[in-house]
Amino acid sequence: MDYSNYFQILYDYEKKQIGTEEKSILFKVINSVDLSAQIGSYLKLRDKNQLGDTSSVSKLLGLKLLTEKKGLILRGTRKYQLTSIGLFYVLSETRSYPPALLKKYSSDPILLTLLYQYFDVDTIASSSARFYSVITQYLRQCCRITLNWLEDTQNSNEEHKNEMMNHLMFELELNAKLLAFRITIMYSDSKILSLTPKSKTGDPEVAYYELESNMREILGKDNKFVELLHRTNTDFKSGYKELTDSK
Repeated sequence: MDYSNYFQILYDYEKKQIGTEEKSILFKVINSVDLSAQIGSYLKLRDKNQLGDTSSVSKLLGLKLLTEKKGLILRGTRKYQLTSIGLFYVLSETRSYPPALLKKYSSDPILLTLLYQYFDVDTIASSSARFYSVITQYLRQCCRITLNWLEDTQNSNEEHKNEMMNHLMFELELNAKLLAFRITIMYSDSKILSLTPKSKTGDPEVAYYELESNMREILGKDNKFVELLHRTNTDFKSGYKELTDSK
């Protein structure tokens, strides 16, 4: 996988400090809330030079977390969307966001690198609650790994920073294999049954069991995920053999 776009976007990334109002705007963008009225007010104030750089919208634009959508730019109806940096911020700082967000930004380099080289878009769009929780935890961990790398290389020269990219690539790929390993265990039939809520009679909830069984079938038909499983299995077998042979 080519990580060049991912590195290029985040090479000089610095952790963002934003206030409650800015977070509220981001939350609305994440959830595709219509901001027409709010943006209309923003434009009127801007024309009167009353908003300036202290406004929530202009601050998010200045931090490059948001950008204007191309196309409809009629007065009062401007639309905004997350930039790649804005998406990275959301994935790293927000614990809850809708699956529709990952589908909407499926062509963004951040998600192409971290998620969609391993899963089809339809698989993520069809996520059960349990599977989606694992995916969001995985993405947050990838962001933490990247942020740690950025912190470690903050004052490094270019040669050392580029050298450390190989370590970051290894950590990100390892995190993906750990995800595959976790999903494999989680979606064994015995584990699905053990995690399925029980009714008052002690019997498993049929609907819940069927939902997770269907998720397992979707994963089994996802060629990208199956390929990740093959690579993970190969690496595990190789490492296991070398460790046990060393006895």
